Amino acid sequence: MVTIPVLSAQEFNIHVDAGAFDRTNTIIHFPLPISLESGSYVLTDETGTESLLQVDAENTGWFVLPSLKAGTNTVFTVKTVSQAQNQSSVANSSAQQAVSILKNDVTIEFRTSQGSVLRYFHGENSPPQELDERYKRGGYIHPIFSPDGFELTNHLNAQQHPHHAGIWSAWTNTVFEGNTPDFWNVHRNSGRVDIDTMLHYWEGPVMGGLVSRHHFVDLTGEESKIALNEMWEVRVFDIPRTDKAYHIFDITVTQTTNTGSPLILPEYRYGGIGFRGHKDWDDPFMSEFLTSEGLGRDGNAQRARWVHMGGYIDDHLAGFAIMAHPSNYRFPQPARIHPSEPFFNFAPTQMGEMSIQPGRPYVTRFRIITSDGEPDAALMDRLWSDYAYPPGISVTYQ
Repeated sequence: MVTIPVLSAQEFNIHVDAGAFDRTNTIIHFPLPISLESGSYVLTDETGTESLLQVDAENTGWFVLPSLKAGTNTVFTVKTVSQAQNQSSVANSSAQQAVSILKNDVTIEFRTSQGSVLRYFHGENSPPQELDERYKRGGYIHPIFSPDGFELTNHLNAQQHPHHAGIWSAWTNTVFEGNTPDFWNVHRNSGRVDIDTMLHYWEGPVMGGLVSRHHFVDLTGEESKIALNEMWEVRVFDIPRTDKAYHIFDITVTQTTNTGSPLILPEYRYGGIGFRGHKDWDDPFMSEFLTSEGLGRDGNAQRARWVHMGGYIDDHLAGFAIMAHPSNYRFPQPARIHPSEPFFNFAPTQMGEMSIQPGRPYVTRFRIITSDGEPDAALMDRLWSDYAYPPGISVTYQ
């Protein structure tokens, strides 16, 4: 067993190497080689400017790198003083940021210095009269917000795909123990995804988030059976406002089999983590897509690193980009872009059959960027590079 040293009243240095990309407001995270109490610490750069380092319960450090040119490096210093002394220093720091939470019995909302970012349904929703109990569920995100406060997603739309729920996770064409449950189309009564519990959530000066657990339930047998266990990790970041304001949050979805049986996923055009856009975008003339390869709706079935979906909401133009991490299976995955509706998902099953096997977790990672105005492809490329190829980090201490 490796023992992590516990230090007090000592400084350590964080060395950051930009690598091949210019960095601006880049999210940094790294494992600490020393054990620190979770909380906030003052980070000082080479010019004496202070910002904040957040240390989470897993002893991982998080901060936002303001700027660093490609091919250059810089050093930050952290003093591991007592928690009481440190909190006094943090309170006096001019660089203080915060991700805060507003929670009720059904949703938990994350807010930053730029406003509301998203709501997650940790309890069950309330379907309209036109929809029956099959549409009552939790375990999804809706709405997500642009920096100007516009809602960008939709759910429980009785007129058009009411099973689409903001940002949600489900598989469509499956085989489980000889049955063929459809966890996506709940109206077919063969499968569904239910929330089990929200395990924990937190606020912070750099990052807030939650961890929750869901169940994929097979309804095709005499008795229902859980086929998959699913864990969501959502992290919301407070990014200083620049000329182009945007929100950033990450979603990591981990799926594991609940029995000794695999979940087989035959070739199919969609399935996985879905994204449903604002109801005004149901009119195809009010919405548009843009992929990392420069395509629009013709990007359907084409592989991409990121896809932006947006449009007009009450004469206001806004949208969001879904960025895929290179570690995702079959990256870059093909896109499922609906020919006329505001729906998108990365669909690895377009490339052929796959499966989720016992003892082999299936992990998918996305970074979501919301913004107002026209989509900025150069900005999306920069932010994707930050996500896919973060700066190099090393830590030295005495």
